[in-house]
Amino acid sequence: MNSEHSLAHDPPEELTNPEEDTAPNQDERDLLISALTDERNVLKDQLLRVMAEAQNVQRRLRQQMEDDRKFAVQPLVEKLLPVLDNFERSLASADKGASVESLMDGFRAIERQFRQALESASVHRVPAVGANYDPEIHEALVVLETDDHPSDTVVDEIESGYTLHGRVVRPAKVRVAKRP
Repeated sequence: MNSEHSLAHDPPEELTNPEEDTAPNQDERDLLISALTDERNVLKDQLLRVMAEAQNVQRRLRQQMEDDRKFAVQPLVEKLLPVLDNFERSLASADKGASVESLMDGFRAIERQFRQALESASVHRVPAVGANYDPEIHEALVVLETDDHPSDTVVDEIESGYTLHGRVVRPAKVRVAKRP
């Protein structure tokens, strides 16, 4: 009984130990606050630098896109400048009294050069005369009643049409046959 009595009157071990101070003392709290403040300041600085860099990248990309739009036609211009040079030479030849035949030969060569420059930029003429009328690529200015051609056939081209990479830039203006 004596042992029972001692057990009954002795408090449990966790209660018998003096209460441990698990909370940090003031110096430890100050060090922890200082360390966390320093870490926050470093992270804040890194965040500001990353944000500034992102803004710089956006600005550079905007400028690059603007330059790309502005100079997108440069390859075509480079191909057309020799055509202009040849026109100027032909006009100078005309001023000097070149024959009509030599001028016409020069202008035909310039036309070929001009068409080649456009084709190299994926500009192609819309097929017209003899083709079936297609409102996507043709604009019918005149409808001719005739038995000479099947209905809805383009019989004459008033103004050429062109596509750029398959998209119609200008439809061909045409005369279209219709049965009477």
